[in-house]
Amino acid sequence: MSIPPASPFYPQTQRRPRREWPLWARGAVIGLAVVGLGAAAYLEGSRSGRWGAPAERKAAAAKLTGVPRAFGAWTSQDIPLDEKVVRVAEADGYVQRNYRNGKTGADVTVLLLCGPSGPIGAHTPEYCYAGNGYAVAGAPEKRTVAVGATGASYWSARFERQSPPGDPLRVCWMWGTDGDWEAADNPRLGLKTAMYKLYVVRGEPVAPRDGATDPVHEFLTEFLPEVKKALGVPPALN
Repeated sequence: MSIPPASPFYPQTQRRPRREWPLWARGAVIGLAVVGLGAAAYLEGSRSGRWGAPAERKAAAAKLTGVPRAFGAWTSQDIPLDEKVVRVAEADGYVQRNYRNGKTGADVTVLLLCGPSGPIGAHTPEYCYAGNGYAVAGAPEKRTVAVGATGASYWSARFERQSPPGDPLRVCWMWGTDGDWEAADNPRLGLKTAMYKLYVVRGEPVAPRDGATDPVHEFLTEFLPEVKKALGVPPALN
């Protein structure tokens, strides 16, 4: 490509001589680049579990043992979770129980997971339940529940089984840290070493009655303050 003659519209500039960096400066730049890449790789590896669960995540998972099996009128039975499911979820720990209210007879199934923010934030019911023949009926609804001074929010959706046909489910889910919960649009944002995810599921009538109380909402109103007591304590890192 030819360079047009110098003019007010095509200013012709001269090339500046290339600056040679001394060897010590080149070495410093390369060293900083390697350190930066190494730090980024270590951070991502630590968060994803590539190097094993870091101490913070292990401590966060250990706090799950404090989640009560009984409170108020609610009692529960533990439900073992298949190890394959635990691996797919990339969870460091979990609690899965069926809670039943001795006064009202309402029952819900709870799954509380702890793990790295990437995988824990990625798995949502729309994809998890699809593998079991369920499809979400309508858009998930964001709901709130009064917990402490700030409250909590969660997603709620009705899932209907298409093949084979089955009873519909009410599925509620939320993410949190230290017992504070949110129906986040993108829960993986932020550099969180450990994250919790809570599912609450119950069977729902094919045609729910107008004005009927929501057992899941009533359960969360009592359950979340108890969970806060367990997960809100400072972790023991040793």
